[in-house]
Amino acid sequence: MPVKIPTTAALTQLTPAEKRVAALLVTGASNLQGAQSLGMSTSTYAGHLGSISRKFQITSRVGRPARAHAVLASGQVAPPPAPAQAPEFTLGERRLLRALAEHPETHDIARAARVPEAEVRPWIRALVAKAGADNDTHLVGLGHAWGLLGARGGESASSDDAPNETGGAAR
Repeated sequence: MPVKIPTTAALTQLTPAEKRVAALLVTGASNLQGAQSLGMSTSTYAGHLGSISRKFQITSRVGRPARAHAVLASGQVAPPPAPAQAPEFTLGERRLLRALAEHPETHDIARAARVPEAEVRPWIRALVAKAGADNDTHLVGLGHAWGLLGARGGESASSDDAPNETGGAAR
């Protein structure tokens, strides 16, 4: 099920503390890194992440990239710093990036990206490396910084543009 991005009218505002946590989330910071950076316990940091998840109706515990996408799409935090030029992603790679951003569960990412479920994580790792991201959550942040995950960025590609085992498009 895709992440539900509230409309502006229905937007649930993040608290100042949640915005600080969200700003670190979109950089790909771990709970420990984020908590240390903000001078709070990891349980407090995790509690703020849980609150952010509930506000954006993300029920999966593995949905860090989806959480990052939700807060970035809401406009409540800025994307992380990114190189000026985005890598040349294929249509299949952009579809995988969008699926990662919109779906917290691997099987849903596979279906949306039109790739075999067993290949989702290896292909995401290849996409992370191609982008120079620290992890999959940071990749989503960079995707926003480069304008690839806006309202129309990275949308549908033809089925023969699925990433191959090296993360490139199959032809």
